[in-house]
Amino acid sequence: MTQYSQEMAEYRGETYFAGAEGNDVWIRKIPGVTYANSEGFQTYGNRELKTVAVKELQAWYLDTCTATWRGQPFNVVRTENGKAEAGYAGGEYVWAAQNGLEGDQYNGYRATLDVDELQDVQIDRTDFLARWKEKNPG
Repeated sequence: MTQYSQEMAEYRGETYFAGAEGNDVWIRKIPGVTYANSEGFQTYGNRELKTVAVKELQAWYLDTCTATWRGQPFNVVRTENGKAEAGYAGGEYVWAAQNGLEGDQYNGYRATLDVDELQDVQIDRTDFLARWKEKNPG
């Protein structure tokens, strides 16, 4: 199972949160991870960011993780220590309330679930670096 369902990049052998910025990609250190490379990062609040050229990346992708819990669909946002932070992707608001999910029908429901209780886990990867290389050969 993927640890994060969000855009990620590998730069100089280390993994970062990422996002597109024109012809470049910004990378952000993941909180709690120790990095060997700190050159060129700028601090904004509690975030350390750097913009790099796409051609300098070893990988740039988005992993999207979905699963079911108690027969209902969820988008898994993050996993750590056997727990999954997940957003309810179904429309049965009575079920959500009955099963202890946090939130409401207007802003959505979320829950922290045991990874072992998830079923039908699917991970779909969108490879942004491969797409970029197709459009920018050479």
